[in-house]
Amino acid sequence: MNESSFLSHVALRLKAGEPVVWIESVDDDWIVEGVKRIVGAWGDCRVVEKIDFEAVDMGESKRRVVWVWQGAMQADISVAEKALLMRSKRLRAPSTVVVLVSPTSVVRPATLENIPILSAPLPSLEARQALIKLALGAHVKDASLIDQMGFATAGMSRLQIYRVLMRILIESRENAEFNSWIPRITEEKKQLLAANLSLDVVDDVTKMSEVGGADELKMWLSERSQAFGVRAREFGLTPPRGVLLVGIQGCGKSLIAKSIANAWGFPLLRLDMTAIFSASDAPDAVLRHALRVADAMSPAIIWCDEIEKAFADNADTTTRRLLGHILNWMQERQSSAFFVATANDVRHLPAELMRKGRFDELFFLDLPDLDSRAQIFGIHLKKRGRNPDDFDLHRLAMESVNFSGAEIEQAVVAALFTAFNRQKGVSTEGILDELHDIVPLYKQREDDVKELREWASEKTRHAANNARMLSYFVH
Repeated sequence: MNESSFLSHVALRLKAGEPVVWIESVDDDWIVEGVKRIVGAWGDCRVVEKIDFEAVDMGESKRRVVWVWQGAMQADISVAEKALLMRSKRLRAPSTVVVLVSPTSVVRPATLENIPILSAPLPSLEARQALIKLALGAHVKDASLIDQMGFATAGMSRLQIYRVLMRILIESRENAEFNSWIPRITEEKKQLLAANLSLDVVDDVTKMSEVGGADELKMWLSERSQAFGVRAREFGLTPPRGVLLVGIQGCGKSLIAKSIANAWGFPLLRLDMTAIFSASDAPDAVLRHALRVADAMSPAIIWCDEIEKAFADNADTTTRRLLGHILNWMQERQSSAFFVATANDVRHLPAELMRKGRFDELFFLDLPDLDSRAQIFGIHLKKRGRNPDDFDLHRLAMESVNFSGAEIEQAVVAALFTAFNRQKGVSTEGILDELHDIVPLYKQREDDVKELREWASEKTRHAANNARMLSYFVH
């Protein structure tokens, strides 16, 4: 939703006579100006820094009065919570409307049940470019650089953009050789997102060629990689919405998430649900803000790792509420954000998250087969400066049945340590020795793995070629 659409939605709420409307925004000035324009034709708009609810209700006016409580602070909101609750329960459209504008809506859930929470969008590309021209027009004449800055500042608020630009401008004046606006903006943005405690920009992405196996999944992703552009929209395609990757630990689910970002050329944002749940004041508001940032930075990959740890089917009230936010965003978002969720075991995830249509597809990543294991050995040897052709990859693959990709990597790394300490080269025999010392997860939890495979055979699509997967189920 862009700024114009958002203000149209606000106008509808105000004209309908909502007793209270709460707008979440870190940039309150443009919201206030927008409300003034909306109300100007049919009512009076009064902007205050503190609000007296008795005075609001006692005031008389021939026209409807909209009180805008700008920059409402948490302490003041807590004091006024009872009055907000009473006002929100009114059935008859009042002659006065209270609009709260604050960064977060931090009150008890019972109070919020009757108050519409409207999350203001972050500035669009056009709005960001206009702000940059206004702030730097006298200093930066290169139109293409301003365009690049517009893309680089995606996901930032107006205030954040302005402050970052001013800091970098001063830095550029003090350094005659300064020519790094875009890298500096990118670095500043990473710090701001990290401070948000819910989104991390992941730079350590992986090439798709460094992921062993998963041929079916790779093909599926390749077919959708070009579906985000104008040509795809003109053809009638909507951007892919997301994928759920289910599988045994260490089989490359997180690696796939990183490789999608690299292959598609999109930023990778990790949604940290642990940090969101730890937000003592308002996990709901933190999550909503994170999703707004994700939308503003799209096209982007939004990665939620081990989603089953965040949303179990026996969750408490807070967890169910956050799940509701996620589900609503997955269903209603208009952005080109691609949601990648990973899970080691989805059998205890709520059914509404697994419903067809939430994700474009559910893929199961099993333990790698013979060919995939050989490929994975080659990948990890090459990453560490060794020529895979110098090793008997087929023999290594034969001796690592039921090993995960992570366990194969562990064997290669251990062999390198041993060879280094013995001051000799690493060899096939050295890797085999390490393999024999590793007890794979499959042997420790064989029943759990077989149960997960049985579940996946009926409810998911296999990430590897189906013909290869058949051997796992013939027993």
